[in-house]
Amino acid sequence: MSSPSPLDTAANSSNATQQHRQHQDQQQRQQLQELQDQLASLREQISHEKAGKRKLFHSLVKLADELRMEKQISSALADQAAYGDRNWYDGGLWRSPELLPAVAQNVSQSQPRRTAKTMASIPLSDLFFSLVVVTAFTRVGVAVSIQGTLSLDALLYFAVFYTVWTKEVSYGTRFDTSDLSAQVETLLTCFLVLFASLSVQAPMDSQDGTRIMVMAAAVAGLHALLHLRVVFTVWNSAKARLSSGNNASVNQSNLTPMSGSNTPATPSFSPVEQLQLAKRVRAYAIVNLVMNLLETAVWVIGICYFPQDWNYRWAVFATGVGLAALRVPRAFLANDFHAACSKRSVLFILLLGFLLQSIVVVASEFFAYQTPSITDYCFIGSSCLLLFCIKLLYVDDTDTLAQDHALLVNRWAGAFYNLGMFGLLLSTTILGSGLNLLTHSYLAATAALPGPAKNLVCGGLSTVLLSTLFIKSMHVKRVPIDPRHRCWFVLAYAIQTIVLLAVSLTAAVMCYGKNLGNALEYLMNSDIQLLFALSGVTLFVVIMSWMDEGLELTLYHSVEDARAFRTYPIGFWWCLKTGADMSDGSMDVEAGSSSQLTGVSRLSVLSPLLGESVANMARSELAGYDSFSFRATPQSTRI
Repeated sequence: MSSPSPLDTAANSSNATQQHRQHQDQQQRQQLQELQDQLASLREQISHEKAGKRKLFHSLVKLADELRMEKQISSALADQAAYGDRNWYDGGLWRSPELLPAVAQNVSQSQPRRTAKTMASIPLSDLFFSLVVVTAFTRVGVAVSIQGTLSLDALLYFAVFYTVWTKEVSYGTRFDTSDLSAQVETLLTCFLVLFASLSVQAPMDSQDGTRIMVMAAAVAGLHALLHLRVVFTVWNSAKARLSSGNNASVNQSNLTPMSGSNTPATPSFSPVEQLQLAKRVRAYAIVNLVMNLLETAVWVIGICYFPQDWNYRWAVFATGVGLAALRVPRAFLANDFHAACSKRSVLFILLLGFLLQSIVVVASEFFAYQTPSITDYCFIGSSCLLLFCIKLLYVDDTDTLAQDHALLVNRWAGAFYNLGMFGLLLSTTILGSGLNLLTHSYLAATAALPGPAKNLVCGGLSTVLLSTLFIKSMHVKRVPIDPRHRCWFVLAYAIQTIVLLAVSLTAAVMCYGKNLGNALEYLMNSDIQLLFALSGVTLFVVIMSWMDEGLELTLYHSVEDARAFRTYPIGFWWCLKTGADMSDGSMDVEAGSSSQLTGVSRLSVLSPLLGESVANMARSELAGYDSFSFRATPQSTRI
């Protein structure tokens, strides 16, 4: 047997090497495929873990935000409860002015989310002052009844009394008024307003007009002294605290300490925050001091340097009222929102009560000589129903979120809201004057005789309804995000507006129109039927005003569900500007709307562990006008 040739050996060796390489390549490809499969499986597992951790993280962030909000609300309630439990003489009978706890909390927050709504009782001294002011309002109404129309004198007198009330409320909703200095100022103001109300039936170019000017000058001077005291006591107290360096005592005491050992519970501030808060309070006090001094100078110049029978004396009244209502917004210090709303509501309810009492007094003069009949009872009941319906139409802001109110949305919106309140009070007074004359006309059986009673009632009711509609429109409405539900709410608001405008314009036509239809002419010739018709249509307006509440109850099961879904803000006036609301989903991280925040800034906004550093800055930039700070943040949305 012959041995293999060298060529065959080489070929066999080459084939074996090639097969070995192919086997190795196949093994390597199998191992690589297995590694790729394992890598894909690991990636999928990691992605699932990341998704789970991301959901858990977002849940923790939401939980932390809710806990932080509840903590702020509970701390605010605790501070205000501690403040309300203290004795009025704690710290001395004649102590320095002190900020209310709600005001200090508002200033300390860069942007309030949901303020705690505490319906604290109104102090008796403030209630007594409101009674005096309402007495002055009704005295103006008596003058309107005598004159048969709203004259320029009565309008300016009413404006003077209204500005006196706004000054007292402006100070009382920012500073503590339980000390003797504030009590003495309130008592003196009550004397001045009560004495001046006896002169409202005389024209401005008379001695009685001069007495009202003296009253306005004295009230402005008293408030100038109050704010001068605030300027010195607040600033000196803050500097003394900062120089002392006792942080523990600073964090446990008020901005302006009382001389005693007991101090009201207020939020804890560092010395630097105390100084910043004192600067804001001082700026507010300085601006009000200057404006009150200017107003006092205007009244004094009008009394001393212009003759009593000057034909343009109304210009002095208009200038004084304008200075009393004008304040520089950049030096604005937020007040206790719900306390101010309560005082406005109390003033309006007292006015309605005085008007109803005057109607009963007018009727009592006739019932002393004759027994009232069923028709007489129906007439008095219709008057009560009309005033009660006006009370139901009044916006008391009890359930209104602070950030949705016109006073905190925009400066112009707040100014227009105050004008609406002035118009509502004035028109209600005119309506009461007309009801007095209408009651006297009906019971005296002089309905067929011409007189201003029907015109005053129709004109007053028309203006009351328009003022109510204007005030309601100065609030930011929140409608559902769902387009279908949003259409229902917009339709409800539109129907309410159309009904109210129709009734208001009809009453205005009855007041000022000459060529009326048969039905309107018939109503204008009968006192009792006119009152029945006006009270009936006003009741219908009240029922229609509940349409949005009924729609809310139909679509949602509870108030919490309604607040969760009704988050899209709308406004009806150009001055109602509002920015994105963080709590309403404008920065929904899970929806991806915060993709603009990357890296550290995104983590800072999302993570509750980083405190208030970046989150508050981002919220304040997106939240629009910040009425609680000393400046205005950029506006991002116009509605």
